Amino acid sequence: MTILNTGDIIAKEGYRVAPSVKARVLEAAKLFNEGARGLTNAAEYRLKEAFSTSDFPVLLGKAFDIEVQSTYKAVDPEWKSLARETRLKDFRPKKIIDLNGGQDTFEDVKEGEEYKAGKLSEFEYEIGIGKTGRTYGLTFELRKNNDYSDLMDFPARLATAARNTEDAKVFGSFVTASGPNTAFFKTANGNAPTALPLTRENVETAVKAIWKRKNREGIPFRALGTKLWLVVAPTLQFEAERAVTATIPDPAGGTNPIPNPLFGKVAVKVSERLSMIDASAKADTTWYIMPDPASANPALYKATMLGEEQPDIRVKRDQGERVGGGAIPVDEGSFGDDTIHYRGRHITGGAATDPIGTYVSTGS
Repeated sequence: MTILNTGDIIAKEGYRVAPSVKARVLEAAKLFNEGARGLTNAAEYRLKEAFSTSDFPVLLGKAFDIEVQSTYKAVDPEWKSLARETRLKDFRPKKIIDLNGGQDTFEDVKEGEEYKAGKLSEFEYEIGIGKTGRTYGLTFELRKNNDYSDLMDFPARLATAARNTEDAKVFGSFVTASGPNTAFFKTANGNAPTALPLTRENVETAVKAIWKRKNREGIPFRALGTKLWLVVAPTLQFEAERAVTATIPDPAGGTNPIPNPLFGKVAVKVSERLSMIDASAKADTTWYIMPDPASANPALYKATMLGEEQPDIRVKRDQGERVGGGAIPVDEGSFGDDTIHYRGRHITGGAATDPIGTYVSTGS
């Protein structure tokens, strides 16, 4: 009987003999999953030996990258209900132009009279993006202990972190640790914070205040036909849902409920991100109204860079060389700390722009 040595075993591994790079990447992922879950003693041994090669960690990094793209798309971020998405070609801020004019009524033209010229005006908003990221390391001690469990959910962690970063950028444009962002919610914008508790009547007051506003062409916001979002932290979820429910008690004292005039005009968005950002004393009672991102006057934008829409993952090769010469495999880790370093990067940004369809109350 022929006994295969370690070199023979590694030479026949799928990540070494598969016919294409894609196939080798998939084989590396399969080997990692089987070994890390400890399906068999042989699987754990094969994984340990694979990490002793120079190509397996690189292929595994590619496998993580493939999986994180899929997981990233599956994670549903909070900003999608509230912010319009845009892409920038580079790191220079992008101008969002609000073009006004040409939407109001035609003017009467008398016989033989020339048509009167209309005017277009524009107002600029600016949005920028930045580079964000984090590194994760598989330490020397962890490898020696054969404990790879903390890397099992590595792709999901990076995907979640990327989506959370997007949420933080968008929500951070209108809320801060001190409460509503006063650079956006202010008297000059016509949306300075109020102190009304979250009730159906007060939501109706807020909606009416928004409907009364006019854009720069003088068209009332209501005429634009925009759906509104009532955005609250989890502490106000029940109050928010009661405010926009389909029916309400008859204010005249009748026994039968009547239709709620807010139903269908305002939808509830419960945001965990609000409670993570706002650390003020009134965080639990603060509520917002935001226009739908598909409206003519979106209030929020989420941005990314063309060609960099997805998170990027890489493995670091800085293991150095042996004193006597010869390459050192990646699995032996960094020259500085013996750790195999994986890095996730995501380029994104957020901005609050047009205030016309927005409202905020701190609740007291």
